Amino acid sequence: MNWHLVVTGPHRGHLWYVTGEGALPFGAEFGTTTGESGFAGWVGHWSKGADWFV
Repeated sequence: MNWHLVVTGPHRGHLWYVTGEGALPFGAEFGTTTGESGFAGWVGHWSKGADWFV
């Protein structure tokens, strides 16, 4: 399991949670969490110690 920051293309700036079973984008825009989409949203979510999939 790893987090990947997309640096090119239409999802540039977004983070994806990648596992052997599949991948999920991070952020409320995608419905996987209530956190703000993008790198800044991911860091803010992480710094609060918030649950990753709520």
